[in-house]
Amino acid sequence: MKLKFIATALASFAMLPAHAALTNDVADLYAPIVADFDMYDGFLTSGPEMVAPGVTFTGDDGSQLGAFIAELGSNGLWGAGSTFAASGFIGELRFTFADLTAGAGAFVNHYADGVLPFGLVISAYGDNNQIIESHTLSIDTDDFGVNEGQFVGITRASADIRSISFKGNAVVLDNLAVATPVPEPETYALLLAGLGLIGMAARRRM
Repeated sequence: MKLKFIATALASFAMLPAHAALTNDVADLYAPIVADFDMYDGFLTSGPEMVAPGVTFTGDDGSQLGAFIAELGSNGLWGAGSTFAASGFIGELRFTFADLTAGAGAFVNHYADGVLPFGLVISAYGDNNQIIESHTLSIDTDDFGVNEGQFVGITRASADIRSISFKGNAVVLDNLAVATPVPEPETYALLLAGLGLIGMAARRRM
């Protein structure tokens, strides 16, 4: 399976933090909240729809939550054994977060053929709904593959992502993952202090 990057950082490239990155590993997201769309049953909606705690979906007309089947051209077929989110033939799936996050992504694929081989744009938006990072890419899976794809996400040096979108040709995605906030050093200090007080109280009772 090959992930071909066509263009990177379409917006504000020069202003990106040094640690901003496109990732293919969900382990790069800290303690992620995951939305798997299994609670839906072919629900055609453009949203808004809360798909996980603090995660709201919106999409273009033709978007579907809990989709069962998707023909992806030369990228095979999706729909064996699990439900997923799907855009219209050319559309967007966007997820907005109640709390700013430093990373988000999903297991994705898209429709591809000789005419439309480059089918996916993943973008992160800041608190003002402006694009802070964007990548155009293509996922290349087997013509006869089933449920094949690639985890694709964006990580940032600080928690400044308000929403993430997946836009392109018949985009399909599952297991959307959103990083939870990393505890600040002050939080750890308070936690340790609290544990110390509990330990002292326990010793006094003995």
